[in-house]
Amino acid sequence: MVNIFFKFTCCSSPRCLETSNEERTRIANKETMRAKPEIAVNKKSHEKISISATQQSIPSDIVMEILSWLPVKYVLRMKCVCRQWHTLTQDCLFIEKHMSRHRIKCSYNKIPITPPGNSQDNFQLICGCNGMLLKKRNASNKFLIMNNATRQMLELPDPHKNSFGMTFSFVPSSGCYKLVSIYDDNEETGNEGCEILTIGSDNSWRTINFPSLNDANKKREKIVVVSAGEAVHCIKINKFRTCFCAEMVSLDLESESFKSTIMPKGLFSNWEKVWALDWNGCLSFAVRVEEVINVVVLEDYKKLKWGEEKIVIPLAFTNSTPNLMEDLIPLFAQNGDLWFWVKDKKFFAYNIESGKINCIISDPEASKMEKCGFYVGPSSLINLKGMQPVKK
Repeated sequence: MVNIFFKFTCCSSPRCLETSNEERTRIANKETMRAKPEIAVNKKSHEKISISATQQSIPSDIVMEILSWLPVKYVLRMKCVCRQWHTLTQDCLFIEKHMSRHRIKCSYNKIPITPPGNSQDNFQLICGCNGMLLKKRNASNKFLIMNNATRQMLELPDPHKNSFGMTFSFVPSSGCYKLVSIYDDNEETGNEGCEILTIGSDNSWRTINFPSLNDANKKREKIVVVSAGEAVHCIKINKFRTCFCAEMVSLDLESESFKSTIMPKGLFSNWEKVWALDWNGCLSFAVRVEEVINVVVLEDYKKLKWGEEKIVIPLAFTNSTPNLMEDLIPLFAQNGDLWFWVKDKKFFAYNIESGKINCIISDPEASKMEKCGFYVGPSSLINLKGMQPVKK
């Protein structure tokens, strides 16, 4: 009995209790460290040199969902966190989701009121695709593709010197980007040609045989190149005596084959006043009749299938602005909006369903806003093969 009491009193002494508390704290800290991510630390500089966090505890689809809502500049930072996030941000499905969740931005050519001091850095915007812009240097006439969000650029080989129409398109069926250049060796006779450049696989432009629709009895009045969906259309407006007629050569971007079409004579009475534009991925033609714009959509150019009903766009919003109707030119339809250009002054989006103007783009620093090269699209993370950082 004495021995038992002695043991009890020894274990109950202040020194023994202190030892027990230290042991409990040590065990608790050890258990806590097991639950925390391990961080390697440089003892000399006390800087964290690597992180081995329990990233696998967060499902990849949740990470994708969170990162897809971030602006491009923050995603570029997040991809440096770990290899998993770096790979994720370069995945085509993530890039597509990211683009679908961000507001569109507008790019356009303008003539500034005060010319810049260094004209060597001036660019002319040709067109855009998936957040990337096809530009031309004014000083050297060199073409390049630039992603302003990621600050990456790709210099392109020189196209035909007489190129008058160039397009930049994504081909979903093959997952590649292609540029098409339509050129003219003789403007009077209309000797057109065509060449293609596939980004990432072609080192130079490839010439393909362009169908000839030349007729000695017809005089070419104008020619328009429109990219719509997976095709590029070249529309020629010819004049025979006092009548106008339209001929179209369409290039399928996947097969790189042409289809020639003679437009129906009764479609429009005067083709000279008809606009050709991209209507949600389909070629369409628009003409102004009094205070409305009538649009007919070519739903399938291969089968020459037209939309069952023409689309009527009322121009009642122009009543409050004198002479606006005469300066109004439709550009393209996208996501329920029809974009217009008011000659030299501004661009705006007209919502077809509500009949209201959604967006107006003007530039007080520009003496003139040009129609050519206007592009509307979201910022993107796309990095094409061969792209290099933009030099400062």
